[in-house]
Amino acid sequence: MKRIVLGSFLAALVIFVFGAAFWTCPIPYAYVEKASAGDVELGQLLRNALPNDGLYLVPSAAGGSEAAMALHRQGPVATIHYRRDGTEPMAPSMLISGFFHGWVTTFLLAVLLHLAARPRFGERLLLVALAGIAITNYTVLGGGIYWFHPWPWLVLNAAYDATTFLIVGLVLAAIVKPRPARDQDPAASP
Repeated sequence: MKRIVLGSFLAALVIFVFGAAFWTCPIPYAYVEKASAGDVELGQLLRNALPNDGLYLVPSAAGGSEAAMALHRQGPVATIHYRRDGTEPMAPSMLISGFFHGWVTTFLLAVLLHLAARPRFGERLLLVALAGIAITNYTVLGGGIYWFHPWPWLVLNAAYDATTFLIVGLVLAAIVKPRPARDQDPAASP
Protein backbone atom coordinates (compact mmCIF):
# COMPACT_ATOMS: atom_id res chain seq x y z
CA MET A 1 0.00 0.00 0.00
CA LYS A 2 2.93 2.34 0.70
CA ARG A 3 4.06 2.11 -2.92
CA ILE A 4 0.55 2.87 -4.17
CA VAL A 5 0.23 5.97 -1.96
CA LEU A 6 3.80 7.15 -2.65
CA GLY A 7 3.63 6.44 -6.39
CA SER A 8 0.24 8.08 -6.82
CA PHE A 9 1.32 11.13 -4.79
CA LEU A 10 4.52 11.58 -6.82
CA ALA A 11 2.63 11.04 -10.09
CA ALA A 12 0.03 13.63 -9.02
CA LEU A 13 2.81 16.08 -8.19
CA VAL A 14 4.50 15.50 -11.55
CA ILE A 15 1.31 15.98 -13.57
CA PHE A 16 0.44 19.06 -11.51
CA VAL A 17 3.75 20.63 -12.54
CA PHE A 18 3.35 19.41 -16.14
CA GLY A 19 -0.18 20.86 -16.26
CA ALA A 20 0.98 24.20 -14.90
CA ALA A 21 3.73 24.38 -17.53
CA PHE A 22 1.43 23.32 -20.37
CA TRP A 23 -1.56 25.54 -19.56
CA THR A 24 0.55 28.64 -18.96
CA CYS A 25 2.35 28.40 -22.30
CA PRO A 26 0.82 29.91 -25.47
CA ILE A 27 0.14 26.59 -27.27
CA PRO A 28 -3.39 25.87 -25.94
CA TYR A 29 -4.60 29.39 -26.62
CA ALA A 30 -3.79 29.12 -30.31
CA TYR A 31 -6.92 26.93 -30.50
CA VAL A 32 -9.28 29.42 -28.85
CA GLU A 33 -11.36 31.62 -31.15
CA LYS A 34 -12.00 35.27 -30.35
CA ALA A 35 -15.49 36.75 -30.61
CA SER A 36 -16.00 39.71 -32.94
CA ALA A 37 -17.64 41.54 -30.03
CA GLY A 38 -15.15 42.53 -27.36
CA ASP A 39 -14.96 40.71 -24.06
CA VAL A 40 -16.86 43.45 -22.23
CA GLU A 41 -19.67 43.61 -24.83
CA LEU A 42 -20.01 39.84 -25.11
CA GLY A 43 -19.92 39.50 -21.33
CA GLN A 44 -22.76 42.00 -21.00
CA LEU A 45 -24.82 40.18 -23.65
CA LEU A 46 -24.34 36.91 -21.77
CA ARG A 47 -25.17 38.53 -18.43
CA ASN A 48 -28.42 39.89 -19.94
CA ALA A 49 -29.38 36.60 -21.62
CA LEU A 50 -28.30 33.98 -19.06
CA PRO A 51 -29.75 34.44 -15.59
CA ASN A 52 -28.04 31.62 -13.64
CA ASP A 53 -24.74 29.80 -13.35
CA GLY A 54 -24.77 26.52 -15.23
CA LEU A 55 -24.73 24.79 -18.57
CA TYR A 56 -26.66 26.28 -21.48
CA LEU A 57 -27.29 24.60 -24.82
CA VAL A 58 -28.18 26.73 -27.83
CA PRO A 59 -30.69 25.87 -29.12
CA SER A 60 -32.24 24.56 -25.92
CA ALA A 61 -32.39 20.78 -25.76
CA ALA A 62 -35.78 20.93 -24.05
CA GLY A 63 -38.81 19.85 -26.00
CA GLY A 64 -37.60 18.05 -29.09
CA SER A 65 -40.29 19.66 -31.20
CA GLU A 66 -39.89 20.15 -34.95
CA ALA A 67 -39.24 23.85 -34.29
CA ALA A 68 -36.36 22.94 -31.94
CA MET A 69 -34.98 20.51 -34.52
CA ALA A 70 -35.15 23.22 -37.20
CA LEU A 71 -33.23 25.64 -34.96
CA HIS A 72 -30.60 22.96 -34.41
CA ARG A 73 -30.21 22.43 -38.16
CA GLN A 74 -30.10 26.19 -38.82
CA GLY A 75 -27.57 27.02 -36.10
CA PRO A 76 -25.82 28.39 -34.29
CA VAL A 77 -25.18 25.42 -32.00
CA ALA A 78 -23.30 26.19 -28.78
CA THR A 79 -22.47 24.73 -25.41
CA ILE A 80 -21.97 27.44 -22.82
CA HIS A 81 -20.46 26.67 -19.42
CA TYR A 82 -21.42 29.81 -17.56
CA ARG A 83 -20.43 31.47 -14.31
CA ARG A 84 -22.25 34.77 -14.01
CA ASP A 85 -20.14 36.49 -11.36
CA GLY A 86 -16.75 35.23 -12.46
CA THR A 87 -14.00 33.80 -10.31
CA GLU A 88 -10.45 34.51 -9.23
CA PRO A 89 -8.01 33.15 -11.86
CA MET A 90 -5.69 30.50 -10.44
CA ALA A 91 -7.23 30.74 -6.98
CA PRO A 92 -5.36 28.64 -4.39
CA SER A 93 -8.53 26.64 -3.67
CA MET A 94 -8.78 25.73 -7.37
CA LEU A 95 -5.13 24.66 -7.49
CA ILE A 96 -5.50 22.55 -4.34
CA SER A 97 -8.69 20.93 -5.70
CA GLY A 98 -6.90 20.30 -9.00
CA PHE A 99 -4.00 18.60 -7.24
CA PHE A 100 -6.34 16.32 -5.28
CA HIS A 101 -8.34 15.58 -8.45
CA GLY A 102 -5.09 14.43 -10.07
CA TRP A 103 -4.14 12.44 -6.99
CA VAL A 104 -7.46 10.57 -6.95
CA THR A 105 -6.89 9.73 -10.64
CA THR A 106 -3.30 8.56 -10.10
CA PHE A 107 -4.30 6.63 -6.97
CA LEU A 108 -6.97 4.73 -8.92
CA LEU A 109 -4.47 4.02 -11.68
CA ALA A 110 -1.91 2.83 -9.12
CA VAL A 111 -4.46 0.42 -7.63
CA LEU A 112 -5.31 -0.80 -11.15
CA LEU A 113 -1.62 -1.26 -11.90
CA HIS A 114 -1.08 -3.09 -8.59
CA LEU A 115 -3.95 -5.48 -9.31
CA ALA A 116 -2.76 -6.20 -12.83
CA ALA A 117 0.96 -5.62 -12.26
CA ARG A 118 3.17 -7.16 -14.88
CA PRO A 119 6.79 -8.05 -14.20
CA ARG A 120 8.36 -5.70 -16.78
CA PHE A 121 8.51 -1.91 -16.54
CA GLY A 122 7.43 -1.48 -20.19
CA GLU A 123 4.35 -3.63 -19.65
CA ARG A 124 3.32 -1.63 -16.58
CA LEU A 125 3.89 1.64 -18.48
CA LEU A 126 1.83 0.38 -21.43
CA LEU A 127 -1.02 -0.66 -19.12
CA VAL A 128 -1.35 2.83 -17.62
CA ALA A 129 -0.80 4.62 -20.95
CA LEU A 130 -3.46 2.52 -22.72
CA ALA A 131 -5.92 3.02 -19.84
CA GLY A 132 -5.35 6.77 -20.16
CA ILE A 133 -5.75 6.77 -23.93
CA ALA A 134 -8.99 4.79 -23.63
CA ILE A 135 -10.35 7.22 -21.01
CA THR A 136 -9.25 10.23 -23.07
CA ASN A 137 -10.78 8.85 -26.25
CA TYR A 138 -14.10 8.22 -24.57
CA THR A 139 -14.41 11.35 -22.45
CA VAL A 140 -12.60 14.07 -24.40
CA LEU A 141 -13.10 13.13 -28.04
CA GLY A 142 -16.75 12.28 -27.43
CA GLY A 143 -17.28 16.03 -26.95
CA GLY A 144 -16.76 16.54 -30.68
CA ILE A 145 -19.36 13.96 -31.56
CA TYR A 146 -22.09 14.69 -29.05
CA TRP A 147 -21.52 18.33 -28.00
CA PHE A 148 -20.08 19.82 -31.21
CA HIS A 149 -16.93 21.02 -29.47
CA PRO A 150 -14.34 22.12 -32.03
CA TRP A 151 -12.02 19.30 -33.10
CA PRO A 152 -8.72 21.25 -32.92
CA TRP A 153 -9.43 22.06 -29.26
CA LEU A 154 -10.42 18.47 -28.51
CA VAL A 155 -7.35 17.04 -30.24
CA LEU A 156 -5.14 19.41 -28.23
CA ASN A 157 -6.83 18.30 -24.99
CA ALA A 158 -6.65 14.63 -25.98
CA ALA A 159 -2.92 14.98 -26.73
CA TYR A 160 -2.43 16.70 -23.37
CA ASP A 161 -4.34 13.97 -21.52
CA ALA A 162 -2.56 11.14 -23.35
CA THR A 163 0.81 12.74 -22.55
CA THR A 164 -0.26 13.15 -18.92
CA PHE A 165 -1.12 9.45 -18.68
CA LEU A 166 2.22 8.54 -20.26
CA ILE A 167 3.98 10.64 -17.60
CA VAL A 168 1.85 9.05 -14.86
CA GLY A 169 2.68 5.63 -16.31
CA LEU A 170 6.42 6.37 -16.14
CA VAL A 171 6.18 7.30 -12.46
CA LEU A 172 3.81 4.52 -11.42
CA ALA A 173 5.54 1.78 -13.42
CA ALA A 174 8.80 2.65 -11.66
CA ILE A 175 7.25 2.53 -8.18
CA VAL A 176 4.24 0.16 -8.22
CA LYS A 177 5.66 -3.28 -8.91
CA PRO A 178 4.24 -6.79 -8.70
CA ARG A 179 4.03 -8.35 -5.27
CA PRO A 180 6.57 -11.07 -4.67
CA ALA A 181 4.97 -14.49 -4.66
CA ARG A 182 4.36 -15.66 -1.09
CA ASP A 183 3.60 -19.04 0.27
CA GLN A 184 4.30 -20.60 -3.10
CA ASP A 185 5.23 -24.27 -2.99
CA PRO A 186 8.50 -24.59 -4.95
CA ALA A 187 7.57 -28.17 -5.87
CA ALA A 188 4.39 -26.93 -7.58
CA SER A 189 6.33 -24.60 -9.91
CA PRO A 190 6.84 -25.85 -13.48
